[in-house]
Amino acid sequence: MSAPPASGPGTRPTRPQAPVPPLARVKGRRTNPVEITFMYPRPRRRRVLAAVSVLSLGALLSPAATASASPGAPATPEAPEPARINLVLDLSGSMNENDAGGRTRLAAAKQAVTRIIDSAPEQAPLGLRVYGATYPGRDKKQGCADTQQVLPVTPMDRAARADAKERVAGFKAVGFTPIGVSLREAAKDLGATGERRIILVSDGDDTCAPPPPCEVARELKAQGVDLAVDVVGFRAPSSARAQLKCIADVTDGSYADADDADSLTADLGALFRKGWRTYHATGKPVEGSREGCQGAPLVTPGQYLDTFTGGRDLYYRVKKRPDQRLQVSATAVAEQGYPRGSIITVAAGPAGDGEPRDWLREFDQSMGWANIITTGGRSRPGAGNEKPAPDDIGCIRVENDVTGSGDRPMPVELLVGIADKATQEAGARAPEPRTGADAEGGFSFNSATPIGPGTHRQSIAVGEAPFWRVELKPGQKLTVKGSVDIPDGFPDSGTTGWGVTLYNAQRQETQCNDNGVTELFAGRTGRIERVCGPWEITERDDAGNADPKGYDVPGTYYIQAQVAEPDDEAKGVVVPMSLTVDVSGTPRSEKGPVFFFGDDTARGPSPSGANGTGEQAGTGGTPSAAKDDDSPVGTLALSAGAGAGVLLLGGITVYALRRRGAA
Repeated sequence: MSAPPASGPGTRPTRPQAPVPPLARVKGRRTNPVEITFMYPRPRRRRVLAAVSVLSLGALLSPAATASASPGAPATPEAPEPARINLVLDLSGSMNENDAGGRTRLAAAKQAVTRIIDSAPEQAPLGLRVYGATYPGRDKKQGCADTQQVLPVTPMDRAARADAKERVAGFKAVGFTPIGVSLREAAKDLGATGERRIILVSDGDDTCAPPPPCEVARELKAQGVDLAVDVVGFRAPSSARAQLKCIADVTDGSYADADDADSLTADLGALFRKGWRTYHATGKPVEGSREGCQGAPLVTPGQYLDTFTGGRDLYYRVKKRPDQRLQVSATAVAEQGYPRGSIITVAAGPAGDGEPRDWLREFDQSMGWANIITTGGRSRPGAGNEKPAPDDIGCIRVENDVTGSGDRPMPVELLVGIADKATQEAGARAPEPRTGADAEGGFSFNSATPIGPGTHRQSIAVGEAPFWRVELKPGQKLTVKGSVDIPDGFPDSGTTGWGVTLYNAQRQETQCNDNGVTELFAGRTGRIERVCGPWEITERDDAGNADPKGYDVPGTYYIQAQVAEPDDEAKGVVVPMSLTVDVSGTPRSEKGPVFFFGDDTARGPSPSGANGTGEQAGTGGTPSAAKDDDSPVGTLALSAGAGAGVLLLGGITVYALRRRGAA
């Protein structure tokens, strides 16, 4: 397919009209392990056809707006509300058994629950109910009433997170197992509206029936379709598994078995992320002009959150000197998925040019369905390669060619960065890679988990799409391998698949071994693998020999993994997976541009990272303050390639068409 032509005033690329089923959420049964392996590749040029990216320029890491919204612009939408989740934890006496990988079941449960508290996004409402925690006696009536909501269902801000961890550290396991009563009370704690989930962790049968737990589960399901109960049987005997599986089955929840702290942490992580799996768009609220550059808000380096609606483009003004380089990336977020042929474009140039594109122009087109479309670009180095802007004021345009969206508002992340001599001198600092349980994927570019070479294991739910990030230097090669073990009885409707996608520092999608197609299961069981790479990172950041797609720039590459299924039958199936990252080659010492993307206030509120630190992924590093008063450097910068390279595992085949327009 040929790329759309560079657009002038009012022009648009032709849109394919065939609709595609929306991105599905998935429910159902547990499957077997998944492995993803990252290895460094041989040099490649990106092809015109690539996988899933249409939004980088105006969405993810945009700058904070300094001007008011244009008249009549719609309010910036809130990101879709995450599910309200209440964790119900078994603290009966049997949890003191010392058979969970060299520790007691209680110690393992404390570790797993603490991990969940650390990883919860700040805006995600999370509560905790326990049973068997306070009454050590033998009176059944008293023991079967021993259930307490120790943490209200509330967003996990810093204070709530600290309080929750302190309470968990003090848990003791002493009493009975009133599962049915606890489930009934947990449902009351969640309220009566919105998407609600109960996650139950138990090591045995209910010792207090009536009411029988499965009957209580049926009763809860009858209260509304938005309430589901997921269950982890923690070293549960076979007699208890039937009861626990029944609870999950009748509420359209998921069931998983766990034997030790690591498997319990992985299973809980996957079940919680089912409720948090929506891409978490973040940024400082801004309302771009719908009427052109004149009167558009002035944005500075940072990340912004705006809205696509009614097919209207978004315009912003930006200040850039001739000696500076500009990066603009945009990510549009559609929880229900984008139809085939949706396009997002970012362009920038002098404000007086009408429709800007002299500095940069990039787009991505969805050839299947996806929950985000992302694209981004950078102006070329050297003042002689571009038109100067009057008063150094340029214009950014984010073109909205999302098909089939009507007037439904869609969050758009806009990332704006500036590179110059001062940012180069300040340098950049990458976050420390994480390992073990701390390496679970994040929820977006912004909270992508930093990882390094090695194997990283976790569980993943069908429909979930976690993010990781890896730092690459010139001369290094990356290979990524993803594998999943599909069990017998997996609810495959023929469209469930496993895929791999990488995004570079500009949040442009890269090519995975000449194809970005999801590997469909097609009824197969056993191990299914996808490999990306080896991919060589070179340094081609000059005007005469620049990679037109920027795939070989060094810095941060993002990885997104996804097992997706548009049929509800597989919704929420939990699959253990592993990521193995292999980095080879000898790094070279070339110094590329360091982009500054604003400090925390310029990026607005963000969700906690996967490690619970709240650290923003995609900003690549933190330079010291610049000495040049006219430079944008403050406290945060991104190195030459830092910022975007995401691996996406998609459930249905998704292609993206990308092209840099002529300047």
